Amino acid sequence: MKTAVVVCSGFQPSKGVAGATYAPMSGDSWNEGIRVQGKPEPHSGDNWDATWTRITPGFFATLGNPIVMGRPITEHDTATSPLVVVVNEAFAQKFFKGENPIGKHFGLNEMSHAGDYEVVGIAADMRYLNYDFKEPDRAMFFLPAVQHTRYTKEAEIAGENEAHYLTNLVLSVTGKPDHLETQVRSARSEISQPDMIAKLTLMFGGLALILAAVGLYGVTAYTVEQRLSEVGIRMAVGADRSSVLTMVLLAAFSQIGIGLAIGVPAAIGAGRLIANQLYEVKPYDPAVLILAVLALGGAALTAALIPAQRAAATDPMNALRSE
Repeated sequence: MKTAVVVCSGFQPSKGVAGATYAPMSGDSWNEGIRVQGKPEPHSGDNWDATWTRITPGFFATLGNPIVMGRPITEHDTATSPLVVVVNEAFAQKFFKGENPIGKHFGLNEMSHAGDYEVVGIAADMRYLNYDFKEPDRAMFFLPAVQHTRYTKEAEIAGENEAHYLTNLVLSVTGKPDHLETQVRSARSEISQPDMIAKLTLMFGGLALILAAVGLYGVTAYTVEQRLSEVGIRMAVGADRSSVLTMVLLAAFSQIGIGLAIGVPAAIGAGRLIANQLYEVKPYDPAVLILAVLALGGAALTAALIPAQRAAATDPMNALRSE
């Protein structure tokens, strides 16, 4: 994941650091349609869009961007607390003209979400995008990075998850500190390390799955070769091909069962060891375990099916002669 760094020099109110999905002048932003609680749904063609980003506490103080009413996003806005939002003056003027926005609610795209966010603060307008400089500041709102909007549609859930990747850091410094670039690069490398470890773990997990499937195929093929005479006798006394196929697959899946009986408890134990080192990783996730079991089962079925079909197609007389 690439991380952009915005350095703000000379701001006197405070020195600090904050994260954001998109930072000022970083070149992009999210845009969504706004639905205000207590107001009718906009007509087709109405401009009810607004720009937005997710931020960490200290964002406005780091930028020297004053809060003109209410409060900013703080550490008290947690994953379990009510969903809150800070809007800029342009947003307040556009959607709450002549009203006090503090305490009002709005949401995104559908009226069923109009009550999702409670406005807790208004930030002074600031130039956020690096284009359309002749245009007025856009209506914009800011969501806490740790809060998740409760969606049910698959596309909305995917977009919500993507919006939580904070790809920008905002630094406020006084003057021109020596070796600032080196310090920032060092901090970025620490942030990127867990992401790299996660990708490597995924890659090695996929490689382990492939090796397990290849190994199972080899063992199953060897077992079938060793049992050709047994297969011939079974078919000679009346066993059909489906029963032979079932016999070979059951033998293959018995090995998978033994592996899962050892691997699933080991995975849960390993999860408990690393859960406190990774963000929002549960020590025991039934969905992930079920997905892993299904993936391994699918790989096992694919690997065992070829030798099983070969055994079922064996001619009984040729199998007995080979013995």
